[in-house]
Amino acid sequence: MDLVKIQGLTVHALIGVFDFERHAKQRLILDVDMHTDLSVAAATDDVRNTIDYGKVAQRLAELANESSYFLLEALAKEMLDMIVDEFKPQKVTLTVNKPDILKEAENVAISMTRECN
Repeated sequence: MDLVKIQGLTVHALIGVFDFERHAKQRLILDVDMHTDLSVAAATDDVRNTIDYGKVAQRLAELANESSYFLLEALAKEMLDMIVDEFKPQKVTLTVNKPDILKEAENVAISMTRECN
């Protein structure tokens, strides 16, 4: 299975359980692995035959910007559902990094995977 990847996509979202997190959007960094068959795209050289990573990135940024969740898990689920519904990968893994939340840690992250029919 082939793979379309987006690594290090910076988005901003209102997210978190602490009071101070509810007042300003925070930086999140997304990594997305979308498994799909790229043979037709490679043969035709046509973006319509692949997962358009530019459109995926745009939609992820829009969702993050419009969101107001307490948990990374809830935002990640919405993002995964959108990718599955709109872009139809065979499998997708999304990692949501929240690097600025714990001063004692370099990063906090969650990863979620969906197998698609």
